[in-house]
Amino acid sequence: MLAGAVTVLMWPHAGAAYTPEQRQACAPDAMRLCFAHIPDVDRIKACMIRNKSQLSPACRAFFGSGPEA
Repeated sequence: MLAGAVTVLMWPHAGAAYTPEQRQACAPDAMRLCFAHIPDVDRIKACMIRNKSQLSPACRAFFGSGPEA
């Protein structure tokens, strides 16, 4: 299942692919917090933003300081 989440996070989104660093930092959080939304990348991203306070520090860094990434 983790491989599935990593694969989903590797798909291009809005014309840009996630970096290896973003995938490595955020895949565990995506599996833990947003598993129900896999494989929908848009829903995973929205879920991650909603749960920003629960993200690991490494992943949270990629979502910036504002309310939305």
